Amino acid sequence: MLKIKSFLITMCLLCAALFGKAQFSFKTNTFSMQLSEKGEIENLLDNHSSKDYFPKTAESFLLQVKSGDKVLSPNSSNCGKNTINFKFENGVVANVSVKEANNYLAFYLTEITNPDQVDAIIWGPVATVISDTIGEFIGVVRNADYAIGIQALNAKTTGGVLDNPEGAVYERGTTAIAQEYGSSLQAFCINRGKERKVNVRAYHNFKEAPVAPNPDASLMGSGIALFGSKPENVIDVIGEIEVGEGLPHPMINGEWIKKSEQTGRAYMIAGFTESNVDTLIDYAVRMGMLSLYHEHPFKNWGHFDLLEDQFPNGIEGMKKCVEKAKAKGIHLGVHTLTTFTTTNDAYVTPVPHPNLAIAGGSVLGNDIDETSTEIEVAGPKYFTFKSSLQSVRIGDEIIRYQKVTDEAPYKLVGCIRGAFGTVKASHKKGQAVNKLQDHPYKVFFPDWKLQKEIISNMADFFNKTGVSHMDFDGHEGAYSTGEGDFSMDYFAEEFQKQIGHTVINGSSRSNHYYWHINHYLNWGEPWYGGFRESQSDLRFRNQQLLERNYMPNMLGWFLLTPTTTVEDIDWMMARAAGYNAGYALVARLEALKNNPNTDKVVKQVRDWEDAKRAGVFNKEQRERLKNPDNEFHLKRINENEWELQAFTKFSFEHENLLVQPGQPTYSEWNFENKGKEQAFIIKLLAKGNEGVLKNPVIELDNFYEIEFPVTLKTGYSMVYDGSAKIRIYNKKGRFVEEKEFNKEIPNISTGTHSFTFDATFEDADGMSVSGTIKLQGGSEIVSK
Repeated sequence: MLKIKSFLITMCLLCAALFGKAQFSFKTNTFSMQLSEKGEIENLLDNHSSKDYFPKTAESFLLQVKSGDKVLSPNSSNCGKNTINFKFENGVVANVSVKEANNYLAFYLTEITNPDQVDAIIWGPVATVISDTIGEFIGVVRNADYAIGIQALNAKTTGGVLDNPEGAVYERGTTAIAQEYGSSLQAFCINRGKERKVNVRAYHNFKEAPVAPNPDASLMGSGIALFGSKPENVIDVIGEIEVGEGLPHPMINGEWIKKSEQTGRAYMIAGFTESNVDTLIDYAVRMGMLSLYHEHPFKNWGHFDLLEDQFPNGIEGMKKCVEKAKAKGIHLGVHTLTTFTTTNDAYVTPVPHPNLAIAGGSVLGNDIDETSTEIEVAGPKYFTFKSSLQSVRIGDEIIRYQKVTDEAPYKLVGCIRGAFGTVKASHKKGQAVNKLQDHPYKVFFPDWKLQKEIISNMADFFNKTGVSHMDFDGHEGAYSTGEGDFSMDYFAEEFQKQIGHTVINGSSRSNHYYWHINHYLNWGEPWYGGFRESQSDLRFRNQQLLERNYMPNMLGWFLLTPTTTVEDIDWMMARAAGYNAGYALVARLEALKNNPNTDKVVKQVRDWEDAKRAGVFNKEQRERLKNPDNEFHLKRINENEWELQAFTKFSFEHENLLVQPGQPTYSEWNFENKGKEQAFIIKLLAKGNEGVLKNPVIELDNFYEIEFPVTLKTGYSMVYDGSAKIRIYNKKGRFVEEKEFNKEIPNISTGTHSFTFDATFEDADGMSVSGTIKLQGGSEIVSK
């Protein structure tokens, strides 16, 4: 390799002598990059096809520096043995080491002069003509033939566009972004050796929060890798980078997580306890789940003490639960909110930790005693913003306040002394008054030093119990440190370093460097509508994001209730099979006990899971299964075969029309049943601005009248599935009630049928009825 490099350098010098322009080339087995004498990127070559993927109209650099409001590109660069020297107009000189590995190039900042003149270094932008697929947070762009990628080589190097002093990437990702010429790849490293004031957006936007110099994040050592490969080889190349450069490379069952079929599997969420864990483990096993995940086991966040009523034996009790689950092949997980620190935690009460994160502060304008409810401060700047807990810390006391006065002398008024169990005390003029950062969850946050302690607390819990699944929910809370994405990446990486076993993990945030640690991203919550409706657009939109970024497909959380049906499960599982996706099924014990169809629901989940994991669905079937408008039912035939039953739908719309006296108000349609004789299944939705729909009537084939004894407000719907029940749902798709309906309705025979529809509308404003008749279509056998 050194001989090759010497040859390349010799050629560069020869070119300089012949043409008066130095060029430096760097090469791997599949990729080459050339720099000009000014450090500009001049080509990006696929070594096999010799195709250049660099857009000639773009300005593109390997390294730039940010100084104040300016981004400076190099004035000149020189290439030495394994190094590049960049010189900038403000007197800054940066030395970068170069490593040409088999399939990637690695660049590290090894020295920089006048660092006080540097607010950040910027790697890139590396411009490419590729625009087909842009992996915004993984940092890989690709077309059918070739992929080009960038990888940050440590947590302090953030993948993305630098557009704020805190170094946060608030979008889903900007490590790769679309450009007019195609795309660009970029990363940066903030100079954290200087005192800074930044906007902190863990939730609230605390402006100009002070951030102390951080000894854990020097500019030196910041690095990136660049590579080009066939698209199908991207994951292998990133794996090579992880191993070669010492990045996180977590394994599960002896296999790298990015290649393990365990990554992205479905899991069950339920509040297990020492007393009910056996029952819930059995449900998880029966459904073929990866893990049983506790949604709220802790009485506080910060120290992560367990709730005594659920775990009377504390850590030992949780450890025994883990052992029981492990014996049956199930992981046990717990939900965390990362750095969120509850007001009942020992970091807050009775003595608040000095390293709770602050938004800024002032000093006391006068002495106060322990009864003062108006507190004079020297300046109002950090107290005008109204946050969730409206709290300041003075010494060892936390005080809540209503507001700060508008004019001098500035006072905090409406003060509640000794908040959250802290001790009221007297305080002297000139003493610091600091506003605490908080969140609508009614929590505080740690600064950088305290965050490190919380990481250790969390790791200690996982090490002592053996719990092996968690989410970094509220991951963005780490922004409270003022360290941007570095704080999130550091938390996850340091946690991983401190634990002695694999912990499957997800997060509330997508992030470039965290990608290496992250097993899945499972977004989409069930609290905002019915089983099928809650955040459905978000769930399906996320699939493209995940696929662009080489992440496993995940559909989010679904809530099993006492009224969840097999048809609901079929709908969910068809989508999961179509995307080959995992999901979380919130299946609390009370819901499982009270749902009359629990055994059928559990079996249906398992049948779909087995078929999905066996890979029995072909490409065409999977495309149909993805469509949320399509409905299916899966029936197991034997261990290796399933029958996939498709349904067709006939949709109709009935308007509330004003007609002359005596004129019929019904609407009429024909539909065809191409399948076998089957039960009559219908859904009706009342639409419009205002009003009520009553007693809808259908007449089948001019002879059989069906009147449904229901009243539907606008937005409400009813479902009749051929049983003796009518189910009513509200405008969010949530189940409301079930009505008895014992009328015997004839089956729908094969062939063409006619029907009329009518209904009574009351106080109607723009009302109509949208209806759907559901019919069994064709079926097909799928097998291993």
